[in-house]
Amino acid sequence: MNRVLKSPFLVALLAGVVVLVIAFVPAFWQVLRGSSTAPVSAPEAPWSIAARGDSVSAFGLQLPGSTLADAERRWGEGLQLAVMAETGQPGALEGYVERFDSGGVGGRLLLATALDDAELLRLQQTAAERQPAGGTLWRYPLRASERQALGAAPLVGLSFIPAANLDAQTLRQRFGEPDEIIAPGGRLEHWLYPARGLAIAVDAEGRELLQVVAPADFERRLRAPLKAAASPAASAPR
Repeated sequence: MNRVLKSPFLVALLAGVVVLVIAFVPAFWQVLRGSSTAPVSAPEAPWSIAARGDSVSAFGLQLPGSTLADAERRWGEGLQLAVMAETGQPGALEGYVERFDSGGVGGRLLLATALDDAELLRLQQTAAERQPAGGTLWRYPLRASERQALGAAPLVGLSFIPAANLDAQTLRQRFGEPDEIIAPGGRLEHWLYPARGLAIAVDAEGRELLQVVAPADFERRLRAPLKAAASPAASAPR
């Protein structure tokens, strides 16, 4: 079974509790580091996320449809690829652009891929080195040959953290009213836009997080994990 369907990929905070969001990678700390890549055009701004049927375009990529090769062509060496895994676990392959200028809105972009356990373990074994990433988490950077060989790996999720805070009023102006809010009134709310495959974590004390998946995957990869992590009374339909 595909690893994406079995284990969490992005650590997010929900009312002070660690929430594991299936669509994204476990090494969430990586997006808080800074580097540089070339700026992108305004059509790739966060609010340009657009869905057509079962697909969504965001940040210059398409879900489903885009692959690691597409991301490689877009960012080249600015795209960092590594398997992030706890000791003895398959982990997940993450791609990230440490500094992404999305239509004038700077931030960090993560890309989630779909690889099975056997392939993830193989990549750990063939990695040039193993780097500590905090606690029992390890980072296994991909060799250049592996980057090329994995070009056909599909992207299944995108995550963007703006460098500057986007307040609730700005988010409503740009995205409209969410269809549902998980944990309304708390420090961290999750605004859900299923038709666009979009979930926004609105943090009253920190930066926001935009998560995008194919609309057909929204329930499985985003809404269900977030709902499961919240108390039964912590969500409100709009």
